[in-house]
Amino acid sequence: MNFINYIYKLKLIIKNTKVIILTIILVSFVLRFANITSSPPALYGDELTMVYDAYSILHTGYDQTGQFLPLTFSMGAGRPAGYVYFSIPFVALFGPTAIGVRMLSVLSGVGITFLMYLLGRKLFSEKLGIIAAALLAISMWDISLSRGGFEAHFALFLMLLGTYLYLLFSQRPLLLIISAFSFGLAVHTYPTYKLILPVFLLLLLWYQPIYKYLSTLRSKIAIFISVAILLSAAYLTIQQALISSSETRFLSINIFAQEDLKKLIIEKINIERNSSSLPLLFRPVLHNQPLEYIFVLGEYYLKNFSLDFLFFHGDKNPRHNMSTMGELYIVEIFLVILGLRYFSQISRKLTVVLLLWLLISPIPASLLLDLHALRNAFMLPSLILFSAAGILYLLNAPKTKLFFYFKILILVGFIFQFIVFWERLFFIAPQLFSNFWSYSAKKAVEFAVSNRNNYKYIIISPKIDNVEYAFPVYTRIDPKQVINQNIHPDSLNGLYFKKIDNIYIGSITGENIGDFINDLGNSVLYLENWEERDKLDFYKVVYDINGLPAFVFTEKK
Repeated sequence: MNFINYIYKLKLIIKNTKVIILTIILVSFVLRFANITSSPPALYGDELTMVYDAYSILHTGYDQTGQFLPLTFSMGAGRPAGYVYFSIPFVALFGPTAIGVRMLSVLSGVGITFLMYLLGRKLFSEKLGIIAAALLAISMWDISLSRGGFEAHFALFLMLLGTYLYLLFSQRPLLLIISAFSFGLAVHTYPTYKLILPVFLLLLLWYQPIYKYLSTLRSKIAIFISVAILLSAAYLTIQQALISSSETRFLSINIFAQEDLKKLIIEKINIERNSSSLPLLFRPVLHNQPLEYIFVLGEYYLKNFSLDFLFFHGDKNPRHNMSTMGELYIVEIFLVILGLRYFSQISRKLTVVLLLWLLISPIPASLLLDLHALRNAFMLPSLILFSAAGILYLLNAPKTKLFFYFKILILVGFIFQFIVFWERLFFIAPQLFSNFWSYSAKKAVEFAVSNRNNYKYIIISPKIDNVEYAFPVYTRIDPKQVINQNIHPDSLNGLYFKKIDNIYIGSITGENIGDFINDLGNSVLYLENWEERDKLDFYKVVYDINGLPAFVFTEKK
């Protein structure tokens, strides 16, 4: 009898939605936070500059270049301010550490998990919301984004929050203001959304028109304030582009800035025009640069929907995809198709919204000729909802042997690939891809600090990946000292270095490195990038955790 009562209580717990959601959220947090300081094994360049800017603003009000509360950070080639400022509470708690810079991304992943439940429930049903949350909790794409200090991930959370609050406008008009604030903040967190947001807002307005809710004064006030917030966000975006060069990076890497591509296109056009038998008058009509750029953009746009990117190999950048597997589980190929069919039968309007959501998401990545898990992250929610609908379709399918075995196949596929993903994430990637996380810089800083009392001069070459950003982070130097060195570097034998005590970070240019060291006299330690080892007369090697050279050093005692 006790056993029967236990089973009955267990069934009641399982049927309790709150318990299920809390369990999913707990699993989501554990998967994102476990071993966060060792996998990834170090901080890469953007994490280093963001966490120290947050640390510097926390203690001085200035970023590490001496700018007071900037909206664009020059250390990030025009980085928007959102992630840095929202990281400050975690940096205050944990210092300029891996947890300090990654906790915002971890919590964004947990928040996205919950928002997928809310969105699924709002757009369709309670069951779909629960399934969507569960899929997001174990999503390889989102887990990978959660484990690094990625601005794109926090921006994705803000976009989803803004979307959900917008859908609640008809019930609570004042939530529209928070929705607008979330959208505006997303734009100032990750640049991709500057292109996506205007189109996405039109999509939301079509799905749930605002004009239907203009009957009350409260609604009118909420709409007015929301429009003002969005216009202010747009104004700040333009202002930062003009004043702080916030678009510097985009302007340097977009498709139209690629000189090699431009040369190839011109060469192709000339060959085709010369080979064509059309009259000379018509050849430029069919063979010209605008047309060729359209073809290139179309090619890269479609690559974002390829099986290779979505299901087999992802964006192939181990920093964004540490498992080097697809962004989605392979079995989700079937689930997305089934979900699309299921939605189209139930709600055509919702199907159109989710499809257009999916289709507009890769536009920024296409302009940069890149398959990119960060820039394409906005694809994830719609794909998850389609997958969740696919599972819901299977749960409601006839109870035949065919469907039973298919369900087992899907479940086994999820379990098997998750185990492989987990093993790669924790037991392979930290060693194999440590160079993608500037581990050599961490190693060099530790080596220099441990030897600082053994030498009069310790010189570190900035060619060691991101070491000039890593040094103040791993040593927790007073931000005032870093600001001073960034503005007024010290001179050593006629060359300028960033100096912290007896440690100098900078390039030795214009002369032989050995001669420069000899001119300093005795007691000199010099650290250099492995690729530059031929510049040294003799050297010793310090190895990375992957067994490859991290850097080399030479000394004069």
